[in-house]
Amino acid sequence: MVSENYKNRIKNSIINRFSAMGVDDEETINELIKVAIESLEETLSKIDEILKGDNLEELGFYTHTIKGILLNAGLDEDAESFKEIKHLAENGKTEEEIKKITIERLSIFKG
Repeated sequence: MVSENYKNRIKNSIINRFSAMGVDDEETINELIKVAIESLEETLSKIDEILKGDNLEELGFYTHTIKGILLNAGLDEDAESFKEIKHLAENGKTEEEIKKITIERLSIFKG
């Protein structure tokens, strides 16, 4: 579900972020990359299930999880695009609007 291009963005961002902090243990960095990508793919799978159904109650939790994964990977700008999703229902958006906005945000992982 996560494109190779986006996996490389995660990889490069984590390498840059941890290198800047003086962490040069390749094994540790590779494990962080692996965990970030696996966590992202698992979370995207959950979101896909939610979007296929009619109950969006858990959507905010999972988009918040994506935001955390991306922040930890150093992809702050991408993370911010998920910030608002959990508040859409509170702001009067319909389920259809929420699904549309979420799908638009998820498109970053395809390219």
